[in-house]
Amino acid sequence: MKQPVIILGSNPASRLALIRAVGEVEGCRVTIVNMVSQLPDKPFRTIDSYSKYVDGVLFARKFDADGLADLLLSKCQDERAKPIVMSIDDDSACLVDSIQDRLCNKFFVPHIQHRAGAIAHLMDKQVQKELAKQIGFNVAKSWPIDFKDGKYEVPESVTFPCYVKGRLSYHSAKLHQKKCSTEKELTEWLKVIAKENPSPMLIEEFLDINKEYGIIGYSDPQKVVLPGIVELLDGGHGGHKGVSVFGRVNDFRLNEALKPQIKQMLKHIQLTGMFNIDFMEANGKWYFVELNVRYAAYGYAVCRAGVNLPAFQIYGMLSRDDSELPTQVKNGFCYVNEKVAFDDVINGYRSWKDYKNLNKKADCCLIRDKKDPQPFRRYKSSMYNSYLKSIIKRLIGRK
Repeated sequence: MKQPVIILGSNPASRLALIRAVGEVEGCRVTIVNMVSQLPDKPFRTIDSYSKYVDGVLFARKFDADGLADLLLSKCQDERAKPIVMSIDDDSACLVDSIQDRLCNKFFVPHIQHRAGAIAHLMDKQVQKELAKQIGFNVAKSWPIDFKDGKYEVPESVTFPCYVKGRLSYHSAKLHQKKCSTEKELTEWLKVIAKENPSPMLIEEFLDINKEYGIIGYSDPQKVVLPGIVELLDGGHGGHKGVSVFGRVNDFRLNEALKPQIKQMLKHIQLTGMFNIDFMEANGKWYFVELNVRYAAYGYAVCRAGVNLPAFQIYGMLSRDDSELPTQVKNGFCYVNEKVAFDDVINGYRSWKDYKNLNKKADCCLIRDKKDPQPFRRYKSSMYNSYLKSIIKRLIGRK
């Protein structure tokens, strides 16, 4: 008998990272739930569906909580083994959190003391920042902005330059992130947001970032597993702004002081599930940026570096002994997110040569994998056509 694991999300490459980590846990089988804007007339296949670890693919509408609950209860129940639900993006994690009361008797889901809505509440960056300050992390000054009927108020205490970004991890619009150097620039930008996407925003003190880091882990009421620190060495552009393209997995010798603080934070939250925390280094200090209550795509690099965090969630939810699972990463292990890097090539942000160099420097790729080759073969078949079209489009645009 195999243990069913349901993986939800809208990005095939990100789902693939979690699929492979789960697939390496003996006895698990994976079903994908592809979160889409509209249900397709005919099912289609994405690159992750070709993974050898995938048994089935289903489709659900983004933001449709009842539809997702109905789908899982009708298509994914297993009387022999209670399925485990995992999410790869914030919108899906929030959706599962909102329906956990309907799922809890038939599925294992990430949770905060089994309280529906608790994870969504924690996805408010202002809530996170207040908690981070209580724990003792350095936190940039911030001012929350709410829109009502297109109107908003900017606190007089805002300092310049500042940085504008979405306040909620779910329904966030990365294209509305922007540095504003003056009050006039800020006001004009908020007018644009009020018209296009009037969701809660956050104005932050602008810090000149030296380096960015990610810490991925697993927690439950008994323990917090922290295998290492991911150093983000290159990032995406445009719609991928803030997404890691190339990075290095390090052990905690990079900043040992963070470990007890993170454990204190997670024990306070009482999360059962995986998480990742973003930090930045500025002015010689490490600053807390945000907490994401789900698996990160670069988590597969941590898996390849020696620590499989999804295994801890699976073992924990099934009450298995996890004492034999490794907890220490191979220091200096590099990865490339070649999907984000290639999208940057297509959109004119980086060269093909730069893309190839990143792949050569990496110890592992998030799509190409010798043990599971079909997803990259399917991805590669479309790459060159996309690249050629982008070149033609740019040449036409110059005329």
